[in-house]
Amino acid sequence: HMEIASYTMLIAAANAEGEAEVARVSEQNLREEEAMADWLKSHLAETTQMFLSRAAADSDAAKR
Repeated sequence: HMEIASYTMLIAAANAEGEAEVARVSEQNLREEEAMADWLKSHLAETTQMFLSRAAADSDAAKR
C-alpha cells in the first residue's frame, strides 16, 4: 500500500503544480497498483500455499 499512497501523493502534488502529464501517468500507475493489490488480496492464500509447496519440494530435492 506504500506505492498506492505514494502515487496518490504524487498526483496531488502534480495537480497542485500544474503538471498534468505527471498526474496522468501517476494515475495510470495508481490504477495498476490498486489492481495488483486487489489481485493479491483475493489470491494470497492460494499464492502462499503454492510457495510453501515449492519450497518444500526444493528442500526435499536438496536433501537427496
